Amino acid sequence: MNDELQKAKANERHRVRRLWMAAGQGGLGLTALPCAGLLWDTGWPLGEPLAVILAIMGVGVVVASVAWAGRYMPNGDTVRVENAKGGYRDSVQKKRAVSMALMPLTSMYLVYQGTLGAWHIANGQGDAQAWSMVGLSPIISVFLLLMVAGLDNRGDKKMKRLLEDELTLSFRRDALNVALGVAMIGLVAVFGLGLWRPEAAVAALPGLMFVTASASALRYWQLDRRASGG
Repeated sequence: MNDELQKAKANERHRVRRLWMAAGQGGLGLTALPCAGLLWDTGWPLGEPLAVILAIMGVGVVVASVAWAGRYMPNGDTVRVENAKGGYRDSVQKKRAVSMALMPLTSMYLVYQGTLGAWHIANGQGDAQAWSMVGLSPIISVFLLLMVAGLDNRGDKKMKRLLEDELTLSFRRDALNVALGVAMIGLVAVFGLGLWRPEAAVAALPGLMFVTASASALRYWQLDRRASGG
């Protein structure tokens, strides 16, 4: 049993290292996007095509980092190691809820840039940076909704049982119902905005997706915090 625990600890250290490497790769991809915007504005003859290539590569690196990180989500070895410490189920569920609550705050600037990019594109003034930000902004909202729905974790069955109990499933249903309500109200508002200025409706869509996902995540965190007596 001790040998199995030591092997699980070694696998867990390997998983965490790979997860940090994936996060670093995603950070490099995000850094490439503003660099592409600066390259576009240099006026250099090759600046614009190189900026487009750099922006596409940046988005591709971000998407690849998310896929890579998905391979190293918590798994059975994580459960085995943390169970040795005790109280792992509550700890995992609390950390997950907190991460969902913090993600909207850390992503707000990117969504703001996506909204500006959608406005410029709708007015026929879109550049490489605008297109890249418009492409990245919905990815953040979709990933946040996947977290709320529990579809982001590709761990084994032990981890799935750890994260999915009757209480957390009720949290998900409630949070997704909030997302549906916010989306419906937002679509009505965007429809009215589109009747006034179509380009404003286009620019509002990244923000609507973000608000919908954020409301769902914050509702989940609120329910988890209430259940834990926080």
